[in-house]
Amino acid sequence: MSAIAGIVRFDGAAIDPRSIERMLAAMAPRGPDGANAVMLDCVGIGHALMRVNLEDWHEAQPIADDGLLLAADLRLDNRDQLASELGIDAAGMADSAILFAAWRRWGAGCVDRLIGDFAFALIDPAARTLLLARDPLGQRGVYWHCGEGFIAFASEPKGLWAVEGVPRRLSDVAMGKRLLSPVDPGPETTLFEGIESLPGGATLRLRAGGQIVVERYWVPHAAARHVGHDDAYYIETYRRIVAEAVECRVRRTLRQPALLFSGGFDSGSIAAVAGPIVAAQGRRLVAVCSALDEDDVRPVRSARAAASAFADLEGIDLRWFVRCDETVLDDIEALFAGADDCAGISHVRPHLFAMAAASGSRLVMDGHGGDYTVNPRDAWALGRLLRRGDVRRFVREFRLRMAVTGLGVARTVRNDVLGALLPLRLIAWQQVVRRRFLPAWRLRAIAPALARVLMTNGGVDARRVRQPMPVHARWEALRRHRLHRITWAAPAMTNLAGQYGMDLTRPFHDRRVVEFALAIPTRLTFRDGHDRYLARTALAGLLPPRLLASGPGNDAEEPDFFRMAATVVPDALRSLWAGDNAGRLARVLDFDRLAEEVAGIDESRLGDHRALYRATFGVALARFILWFERRNDSVMSAGQDQEP
Repeated sequence: MSAIAGIVRFDGAAIDPRSIERMLAAMAPRGPDGANAVMLDCVGIGHALMRVNLEDWHEAQPIADDGLLLAADLRLDNRDQLASELGIDAAGMADSAILFAAWRRWGAGCVDRLIGDFAFALIDPAARTLLLARDPLGQRGVYWHCGEGFIAFASEPKGLWAVEGVPRRLSDVAMGKRLLSPVDPGPETTLFEGIESLPGGATLRLRAGGQIVVERYWVPHAAARHVGHDDAYYIETYRRIVAEAVECRVRRTLRQPALLFSGGFDSGSIAAVAGPIVAAQGRRLVAVCSALDEDDVRPVRSARAAASAFADLEGIDLRWFVRCDETVLDDIEALFAGADDCAGISHVRPHLFAMAAASGSRLVMDGHGGDYTVNPRDAWALGRLLRRGDVRRFVREFRLRMAVTGLGVARTVRNDVLGALLPLRLIAWQQVVRRRFLPAWRLRAIAPALARVLMTNGGVDARRVRQPMPVHARWEALRRHRLHRITWAAPAMTNLAGQYGMDLTRPFHDRRVVEFALAIPTRLTFRDGHDRYLARTALAGLLPPRLLASGPGNDAEEPDFFRMAATVVPDALRSLWAGDNAGRLARVLDFDRLAEEVAGIDESRLGDHRALYRATFGVALARFILWFERRNDSVMSAGQDQEP
């Protein structure tokens, strides 16, 4: 992970010669190995370097050649293939140099040829034009603002705030949409007015005269080459593609890599593949796991037993985070400053990033994305067999499912069959009844007036608000929709990892994995009473027997969340409500609704866990508003040349 920043004044005016320097300084944790900039009258571009892979020793950005300027934050997985097609020798070449050569050969079409994590900017100073690009799943990020006569871009919003003319205002509309959580993603990818995050799989072109065009070059889809094969093909291809996605991330690292680990199928697959590769380098994969104490028993799943099953595997250095008295509100403003967002309300992730960084790692992976790509655990997969008329297989799988889960007939029907037989519209009506006929948005802690504005003219369909049980799509359609939402997301967690000097990358958010995953036939997602059948079969020789025999469900990354939040969130909520004399918070948040969420909460009730999480997010958003506007006031009084 590195940082890029730049300004193009399409009105021809000169830019402040110190502006790029200030932008890079605002993102200093991403550039421990140096920063450079190129200034040419009305354009400027900069790059701050974090060396993660061997090829990064050859980086010398920005590249200024052939009348063009390039700055890139990237890891090219297919660098050797590209070099071969370009007829060049990749030895001794930085990834950015190969990218530049690809641009000169194929122009903007080179973007769809790149495999890896990337965000880059290419400027033509003479024409005052710009191309921004982001990798398909948006693992690296780039934010932009178009102002009067100029466009500015940076890897993080804080880089943009170093530019005079970039607004420093929160967007009530964006915060309201975050609270409503509409099913359909929209353009409000940040919480700030005038600042956008380029979607994954998209390019932005600034044309002469200031016209901006954002286009998709990739959307989640099944690659035709993976469609219509026999079981043996999918087993072998699963093994090959997952191994390739992991190997590309760890084979060239300068330091030992790290993994946020739970011992489940997603992070476990990564560990099983990466461990031997890292061991062959004479190092170990630092696997940091959040769990309860060994003798702590709660009505929540802890990852300790599952993760411990990997302790003796080759190349694994297993380390534990067990919460003592840490809370989500401890130093929460530092998290806001790091992520430029309030999405990361985890009290665990910052500690895991810190542990990974303390081990000397600069690369950290996690298993996010496995559930909706190659390791799906689709609801009602058993009932889907009956829906398709495969009665003989249904009877066999029903018996096996009961053996796997230990549940009886009635609960198996309720958990794994019934939902598949009901139309989605009927399931939606069941949710309405459970809400006592309240509209779904009324269960959100959004100020009613703001909600009505958004649903009247803010682009939010009140009928398409996310619910605990999906009612708008299921199975492959739901996974495809989730992937589409991922491409729209701003990289808040990547930004937070960067503040710890860590490059966060997700092997399951890899286009190779996604294009294969969406081609996997349903017969391989559920079999022998198990979901994740394909993973169990393809990686049978790598994964621990305990995991291969495990039942459904995931272990909690934050197993102590309820008790942690219950000790601080109700008091914090009351304090925020009492102190909101000017009504700033009440413009966005419904404090009455938040109070209802935490009233009489009981750890034994699953619904109360969800309610407490929603209340925690409400408190985090309130604190974020106060933090941002307080910092913004101090910056404005000190002068425009500082980020908030």
